[in-house]
Amino acid sequence: MSKYDVVVIGAGMGGLSTALRLVSAGKKVLLLERHNLPGGCATSFVRGRFEFDASLHEFAAVGEPGNYGFAGKLLMEDYKMNIDWRPAPECYRCIGTTRSGKRIDFTMPLGVDNAIEAMEKAVPGCREPMKTFFALAKECNDANEYFRDHMDKFDKKGFVKTDDLYFMRKYPNFLKVGERPFNTVLRAIGMPEDAIDLLNIYWAYVGTNCEEISFVHEAFMIYAYCQFKPTTCKLNSHGMTLEAIRRFEEMGGELWLNTEGTKVVADENGKIIGVETTAGYVETNYVVANMNPQFAYTKLLDEKIKVPEREIKRCNAQKHGVAIFNTYLGLNKSPEELGIKDYAIFCPVTYDTIEDEKQSKTYETAHSGAVCYNIANPEASPPGTTIMTFTTVYTEDVWGDFTQREYVEKKRHTFEMALENFERETGIIIHDSIEEIEMASPWTFANYLNTPHGTCYGYQISSWDTMISRLMSAKVDQPVPGFKTVGAAGANGDGYSQTYENGKVIGDLVLLEMQEAEEG
Repeated sequence: MSKYDVVVIGAGMGGLSTALRLVSAGKKVLLLERHNLPGGCATSFVRGRFEFDASLHEFAAVGEPGNYGFAGKLLMEDYKMNIDWRPAPECYRCIGTTRSGKRIDFTMPLGVDNAIEAMEKAVPGCREPMKTFFALAKECNDANEYFRDHMDKFDKKGFVKTDDLYFMRKYPNFLKVGERPFNTVLRAIGMPEDAIDLLNIYWAYVGTNCEEISFVHEAFMIYAYCQFKPTTCKLNSHGMTLEAIRRFEEMGGELWLNTEGTKVVADENGKIIGVETTAGYVETNYVVANMNPQFAYTKLLDEKIKVPEREIKRCNAQKHGVAIFNTYLGLNKSPEELGIKDYAIFCPVTYDTIEDEKQSKTYETAHSGAVCYNIANPEASPPGTTIMTFTTVYTEDVWGDFTQREYVEKKRHTFEMALENFERETGIIIHDSIEEIEMASPWTFANYLNTPHGTCYGYQISSWDTMISRLMSAKVDQPVPGFKTVGAAGANGDGYSQTYENGKVIGDLVLLEMQEAEEG
């Protein structure tokens, strides 16, 4: 059996991205996937006449030719993928009562100027703070781009090497606000509390309340959606995965489906020499595992491969990200018949993200968001029908203690809570139009993704474990020679676009390590 430059274990989004980065650099790459389909979360399934996307709500920072965000540049320009993007007509709609007691039904439009005007109309007096907010958000976005452009440059200690003087001159406000809590910065620029509530709606996409999450992370996300449009795909995320595979194989990569990488093998000195798989032994000196680092270190590595104590402590200190409960609905009426006009609809029980986060630690949480794919892509389901997904998030292992007997009833009750809240808040009645229904709990995701607690969000972004600190120490946090982990637990955090970017970062680190080995 021939030797490969790199073996990538797992064809989830992170693994796919790393494989694409390496094969585009001329490396001989083998990609292993234990399932019969690649993609991990980026896949779809069929029930009746409906094809449901397993997890994609919106892909952030894509943009369009001439105005690509970082994700668009990576997929469309660097990887040269061919994807039929279908942007949503707005960022989101949220319906609820703010902390001040004001009832607001608000839609965040696309475009920075439009967003400012809409916010001023909803909360008079927030125009100037909103201008300041988007100026800061853009600066944070540009600073992130600077970090990404320097991810292949490291100092002697392994931290990203930057031009400090240039950075201070170019991004002075980023240094002042980037790592401060999101809501702290909003209050400092004079943002009214009702407007803060409307800007906090995306907190569940990150899984950390807005009194703690760093400004750069939340502001970057809002800016990415407003400036570059939340986007889905004509052929679902599974179509995007197949396009990534097409490009990978077109550039010479090799994919083995139904093949599990079971052990990373080392010689007596602890140097990686190959991978044991369910299809036989494969020779290589470099391995990338698309899996949670703790699983990789404890279940995948040869005992002769030593993981530094610092790395073990880092992983143990980090908290697993949110787990999700998805309900997939195929409705026998069109969006027009049902009165659905919005792509993403949030009906928060409370706009207090600290309280909302507390509720997400319990089974009884009713915080959920609904997505109607037909609004962005009319071809998402057969004519005269509608396809929707309801998502409930949990920040603790709420489902871990349920028995098998309880499981079916808990699934039914979870959806009923979300559905009741949606119909009450929106006035849109859908329960009598359900033709197909499927549910995926944290148990489902744990079984399919092999992740702790069923999380598909990697590690939680927190006040001490931020995106910028992760990016700065990306090399230090991958300390095992010849071995790297990739996925949503990476430096850029969770999400489709971020996970693809995580894959590129790891690909760059492998190429750098190869170069350093050649130079001696």
